[in-house]
Amino acid sequence: MYKVIFADDEARFRAYFKCVIDWNAHGFELCGEAKNGLEALKLVEETLPDIAIVDINMPYMNGMELAAKVKEKYPSTFVVLVTGHSEFEYARKALKIGVDDYILKPFDEEELLVALAKVKSSIEKLQSERSKTEKEKAALRESFLNLLISNDDAGDSEMIQEQMERLDMQEYGGVFQVISVEIDGLQEELLHTAEVRLRKSTVSSLLGDLIQIEGKHHIFNGPENRIIMLLQYDHEENVSLSEDGFVKLYSILKKHFGFSVTVGAGRAGSGMASIRQSYKESVVALRNRISMNLDDVLKYENLVSRPANIGFYPSEMNENLLIQLRLHEEAKIKDTLEAIQNYIRTNQLSGDYIHMILAGLVSLCLTYVHELGKHVNDIFPTGFSPFEEITNKPSLEAAFEWMHELYMKVLEHSRNVKRSKSNKTLTLAREYIDTHYADSQLKVEDISRHFLIQPRYLLKIFKEGLGMSVSDYIVETRIKKAKELLSSGRNLRLSSIAEMVGYSDLAHFSKTFKKHTGLSPSEYEVTR
Repeated sequence: MYKVIFADDEARFRAYFKCVIDWNAHGFELCGEAKNGLEALKLVEETLPDIAIVDINMPYMNGMELAAKVKEKYPSTFVVLVTGHSEFEYARKALKIGVDDYILKPFDEEELLVALAKVKSSIEKLQSERSKTEKEKAALRESFLNLLISNDDAGDSEMIQEQMERLDMQEYGGVFQVISVEIDGLQEELLHTAEVRLRKSTVSSLLGDLIQIEGKHHIFNGPENRIIMLLQYDHEENVSLSEDGFVKLYSILKKHFGFSVTVGAGRAGSGMASIRQSYKESVVALRNRISMNLDDVLKYENLVSRPANIGFYPSEMNENLLIQLRLHEEAKIKDTLEAIQNYIRTNQLSGDYIHMILAGLVSLCLTYVHELGKHVNDIFPTGFSPFEEITNKPSLEAAFEWMHELYMKVLEHSRNVKRSKSNKTLTLAREYIDTHYADSQLKVEDISRHFLIQPRYLLKIFKEGLGMSVSDYIVETRIKKAKELLSSGRNLRLSSIAEMVGYSDLAHFSKTFKKHTGLSPSEYEVTR
């Protein structure tokens, strides 16, 4: 609807004007009427109409004077003069001072509609041009701000300085900080482009309302679907980023819009060159989201101040997982994955190291898929990209939830492979070794004799079922039990531990332990 006001000193004409056409049906809303020029000017100030239709002859202020004042104060309001035949030349002169059109009195419905159609067309054209100009300005602004975060030499260009003046960035201080916001789950949800734009627009709007600083902020769309907030502080002493606004952002998005975001913050710095550096730091912070609290702003300064900890990831966890997959031990797989997750959390590992561990777990699971004689595409859809999946997970919990689903899906598929008598024999043989590993004389022949089978057959089912020999499994079981004893805190003598896990010779035990773990028993005990 276009808002219209009209002014005429004749009551009869004002009454006619209100009913000559169905205003609403033609896209217009009558906002008021005036009987003289002064009332009309006040009405314009109060209603800010799109169109003012005014008679040329009115008391106190005639139509020409009114038109001049309206055009001076409210240039976006279109003015149409109503005039008699005797004033025709007078009206034509009015066009030269900015009046947009005129209509001769008396007029009928058709003549008024024609005049209104002309004005409406002019308004739409102007709005289109303004919209196009605003879009061009917005595109140039976004392009420029992206240049600032992507170009290491941005501060040296004369063009950069000119653009900063246009954005009023020169009026504020030279201390900058970059905040990068990523919408969680964009790759997984496969959203339509329009939905992605809507979510980014929502985040940008809320950021502008919720994040307040002593200075100015510039919000724009950055690389890889990120929303970037460039903070420009008045003075260095005013550099302060409260997390309260971000906490509200998380809450509002989750409660009212059904999605979440992750926020990474670079450090504040002086000069244009600091913008690029702060942006890179904010991205590094985002990449470490998996090692930090999901509800926090991920601050780069917290990452660099945190002691580097790559831990000592126990390789037997992966070895156990592969065996558990082969034996279809669903409960044990779940327990092992939970143990790995707890190990990561307890040791506060870095994001890079966590991703390395997760990548190893994915590789192990896919190795088992190939052992089944299957291809990855037989189980997972085309385009399945597990390493991209784990990289994009917003938290450690989300990553391990996805990992558990991966293992369970593979396990479910493997159950379709017919289990033979040899599988049952393998399970029984494993249980026998797990019970008798402390016997230093335990051999393949002893186990074969117990189950009344040939040693060669026992070797075959171990190789096919576990990918290792019987002797290797006995050694792995003994080393695993030795690790448990060394980590128990009971301060047992090494000779006692060696005997408890089936080694009568301490030197042989130590040599075998180091071969499998890379550490001597004493060194391993210190690391636990």
